[in-house]
Amino acid sequence: MHDQMPWFPAWGMEFNNQIKDTNEILKVFNQYKNDNCWLILAFDVAASEKHLWTAWYSMQRNKKMKKMIAKSMDAEFIRLIAGTHQVKIALNNAGIRNGDKLAWIIRLPESEIGNELNEVFMNRESYNNFDNDANILIERMNGKLLTQRPVPSFEGLKRIGYAKEINSTKSLEECFILHLVSSKI
Repeated sequence: MHDQMPWFPAWGMEFNNQIKDTNEILKVFNQYKNDNCWLILAFDVAASEKHLWTAWYSMQRNKKMKKMIAKSMDAEFIRLIAGTHQVKIALNNAGIRNGDKLAWIIRLPESEIGNELNEVFMNRESYNNFDNDANILIERMNGKLLTQRPVPSFEGLKRIGYAKEINSTKSLEECFILHLVSSKI
């Protein structure tokens, strides 16, 4: 299943310079995004396709069960990625910050989920369907597209506040997913 997982609609981008004013970047981003399914995520906090799809599925379940903590889908997704109940902490840990040079442009898929895990449809074309829109957003923010996919890192775990010791039996990706799941406890 892992090898068959489609790309999550996420585009890596590099800003021309380190971010000096996140509010200015977000203002430009919000001006040019064409709906509320778009968000910006700190680069190191996206660990893998599996991690991003797990956060999306958890967000969709929370929405369906009327258990979202955040008031919007984008904030709920970031909250889950950050593994916290507090939206403000989530935005600080998993959102972009002054000094960042890299980020992910995310387009939350609009697919609905069923009642069972096998009733989830992950549209294999989600990435391709919004590639042009993502490139326009990156261009408007004076950035350039990175040609890589999310990879787990120690820096990312540290940024989202992962405090547990990592032992050799757990992969970095597992640590990210466990941290995401901890936001539900």
